[in-house]
Amino acid sequence: MQNKLKIFIADDHTVVRKGMSRLLKTFKRVVEVQEASNGKELIQLIGKEQPDAVILDVEMPVMGGLDAARYLLEHFPDVKILVLTMHTEDVFISRLMDLGVHGFLSKASGPEEVENALYAIVDKDFYKNNLVDNALHNLKKQPLDPTLEKLSHREVEVLVLICQEHTPGEISARLNISEKTFFNHRSSIIAKTAVRNNIGLYKFALQHGFLA
Repeated sequence: MQNKLKIFIADDHTVVRKGMSRLLKTFKRVVEVQEASNGKELIQLIGKEQPDAVILDVEMPVMGGLDAARYLLEHFPDVKILVLTMHTEDVFISRLMDLGVHGFLSKASGPEEVENALYAIVDKDFYKNNLVDNALHNLKKQPLDPTLEKLSHREVEVLVLICQEHTPGEISARLNISEKTFFNHRSSIIAKTAVRNNIGLYKFALQHGFLA
C-alpha cells in the first residue's frame, strides 16, 4: 500500500502558492499541505512538524530556495526537495543536483507532472525529467577517475538499477538480495562516489558512461 504524504510548499507569490496548494490537495496520496512564504518560514514549520517532501521556489525574500535547500539537506535529510523554478539553465540545475536536491520542475509544468515528480522523489529518491537529462548531457562530461575501480560488480549493478528508477524493493527482488543488503550497497556506492543521494548517483553514472 502506498504511503500517504504530507507536503509543504514555499513560494513568496501568494497566487502561485495558493494555486499549488489547491492542486496538491487533489492528489490521491496527499493528505496534508502546509504553506510558507519564504525559506525561513518553511524551516520554522519543519521544526515543528516534518513533511515527506517540500516544493521549493528558488527566488524568495528573507531566505531563498538555495539556502533553504542547503539547510534542509543538512538538518532534515529525510525530507525530499522538489525545486519549482523558472531557472532551467544547465549550470543552475547541475549546481542544485550537486547540493542534493531530489527533483526539478519548471513553473510551466502541468498537474500530472507535478504529481509524478512528488511520488518519484518520495518513492525513488529522485525525479528524472528533461530538465535533468538536458543539463547533464549538455555539460562537459568528466574524465574517468579512480572511483570507478573501487566499485564492485554488484555495486555497479545496483547503481545502474537505481538510475533506471527502480524502487529498493524492485532492485532487491531482481538481484535476489534483501532490502537491507540493497541499502548497504547503496550506502557504499554513495560513500565511494562522494555524492549525497540518488540524484547525485544519477549524475555520476551519466557523466561516467554507465547510462546512454
